[in-house]
Amino acid sequence: MVRLILILAFIAILAIAFAAVLGTLATMRLSSGEDHDTMPETFRKIAYFALVLLLLGLSVGWLGAA
Repeated sequence: MVRLILILAFIAILAIAFAAVLGTLATMRLSSGEDHDTMPETFRKIAYFALVLLLLGLSVGWLGAA
């Protein structure tokens, strides 16, 4: 039962991240030819969340522990 909940939570997280990426891409498409020196805030948040998730997975053993 816990696995089912974790799988559903993971799918929900992926859907939210995908929607955020699509929103960011749409915003970037609408912007004029301005130079963007920094990474967009949404990508930064997604990258930080993915890093935390990766570290959690490695420490728990889902992704890397033998």
